[in-house]
Amino acid sequence: MHRFKIIAIVFLLFLSSPFSTQAQSEITIDQMQVKIWPEYDQPTVLVINNFFLSGDVKFPARMNINIPVAAGTPHSVAVRELDGQLYLLDYEMTTVGEWNQLTFTTPFAELWIEYYDPTLTINEDIRTFEFQWMGEYFVKSLSLEVQQPVSASNMTFKESMGVARVGNDGLTYFSRDVGELKANTKISLNLQYFKNNNTLSSSVAIPVQPVTPLNDETSQGKTSFTQVLPFIIAGIGLVLLVFGMFWFMSRQKENLPASRNRHSTSRRVSRQESDSIFCHRCGRRADSGDVFCRACGTRLKAEE
Repeated sequence: MHRFKIIAIVFLLFLSSPFSTQAQSEITIDQMQVKIWPEYDQPTVLVINNFFLSGDVKFPARMNINIPVAAGTPHSVAVRELDGQLYLLDYEMTTVGEWNQLTFTTPFAELWIEYYDPTLTINEDIRTFEFQWMGEYFVKSLSLEVQQPVSASNMTFKESMGVARVGNDGLTYFSRDVGELKANTKISLNLQYFKNNNTLSSSVAIPVQPVTPLNDETSQGKTSFTQVLPFIIAGIGLVLLVFGMFWFMSRQKENLPASRNRHSTSRRVSRQESDSIFCHRCGRRADSGDVFCRACGTRLKAEE
């Protein structure tokens, strides 16, 4: 019997392992937008990953996102909450081969991850960079955008990136809709451009700084919905408590006159009984105003 229990426990543990893997694979990225900005505000490459999780994902969701080892610690790992603001998420980072794996729990669908990749190669006037991505989740729609640095020219790509366009900030952009991407599929984007100076794009373009999500210090005066929710619940509870007190007091006022009548009636009865006169000879009770006992004729004694 004891041996049977051990076999049953081992069997259940065996079954639980595939189920946990399946739960992890159930996460689907509905949209993934990657922005690649070489030499924007640092002499490296700013990479911005904007994720939108599928509506089928159950929150809070535990996720793993990879960034290159060379990038080191990410600039920000954030989630957009119901108030429209981005808030920093706590994360754990472990190195797995050529990737730094970021592990975190998100309560909402939109994620924003930024990092600086220092692997931009500078060979005199020729600059080259390779962007790589490999994630463990299925992506329904992936799009790439590359910003050409200010004073750069002749930006080319090994992969197709479409026709150049000028953005509202006056800089040139290239974009490509990759489309569907299966889980654990690695993609690359190789770019090259000419630039004979070290001018950063942020110094001359219309200011568009990398996102700085709110944390405990920067969010003073700006409160997230999850921070406000306990106070909302407490406020509702206080209102219900006050309402209950008023209702109880009003019920007490309605019952008070009847209680007073009962007490006054009992006092009148006791007063009438105390004013009664009895004959000291035969003991019969005399009526109010009697001088002689109606039974034996004895003169009644006045009550002292």
